Amino acid sequence: MTLELAWLRTWIEVVDAGGFTRAADKMHLSQPRVSAHIANLERELGCLLIERRIRPLTLTDDGRALLARARAVLAAADELVTARQTDLGNITGTVTVASFASGSSELLPAVITALQEAHPQIRVAVLDGDVSFIEAALSERRVSVALRPIRPEPHDHAFTMRPLWREPVVVLAPTGHPLLEKNEVDLGDFADQRVITIGDPLANTVVGYEAEVEVEVEVEVEVEVEVELSIKDLVAPYGTVAHQPTTLGAMVRAGHGLGIINYLGAVMIQREGMEMRPIRHLNRYRDVGIWWHSERPLGAAARAFIRAMVQAPRPEGTTAVPPV
Repeated sequence: MTLELAWLRTWIEVVDAGGFTRAADKMHLSQPRVSAHIANLERELGCLLIERRIRPLTLTDDGRALLARARAVLAAADELVTARQTDLGNITGTVTVASFASGSSELLPAVITALQEAHPQIRVAVLDGDVSFIEAALSERRVSVALRPIRPEPHDHAFTMRPLWREPVVVLAPTGHPLLEKNEVDLGDFADQRVITIGDPLANTVVGYEAEVEVEVEVEVEVEVEVELSIKDLVAPYGTVAHQPTTLGAMVRAGHGLGIINYLGAVMIQREGMEMRPIRHLNRYRDVGIWWHSERPLGAAARAFIRAMVQAPRPEGTTAVPPV
């Protein structure tokens, strides 16, 4: 049997890209060349790997059975090529990272600097997006690691992670807003106020996913008790959802509402024309971790990147994620 690694690599790229055309573009090959690689591989293995008459791309039973082994073979081959350089401390390769805007802005530059000082031949490529984009990119193996909030839990239970930091949720208000006279804002101050949060503007909700969940709030009546309140209930129906923190900031500066956002997002976009305040008695945080797929082997460069992330100082204004 003559089986070329290039054929295996092409097949896995077709699977991960979801089609022949996208795989050809990504690999800088012609589509006939990609098809020929798959045909050669199927001929050598004596089975069909891809259902040609079904869209979207679907693997045959044999294809599903062999996919994990094919990934392991390629990972072993890649490790063999880089093992000697790794033993000498010369780790090479490209790390593809999915991240969110504030993480990319406030943490990744320093981490990449430290990583490349230790391993100059490592290259880092970053894709920014929201939680759904980050999860899809990691699940589809478009990236090898991801910087992602710990909640909501990913749909793919093969994801694993190391916690990095916890950051509070804060409010942004335009300069001169009455709420800025206070050092801390109460949840009750949001009643009858128009608020802007981060989420999916096309979803049928008045607040984004970071503010939608139920939260524990301490309130003082005759004695201090804990009750369950929802930011969503307090602000409805006066909510606006923005997709990106920069859009939220521009809307706040223009006086279109109060922004409710995680701390690092606020730091990233806070400029002249608006100010930030903590929200009093809000037991709501964003916990962030570095994620990877437990069923897909990590290369030496990706492992070095994860180590650099875990060892990096936490961003200013954040704390450690408490153990579960």
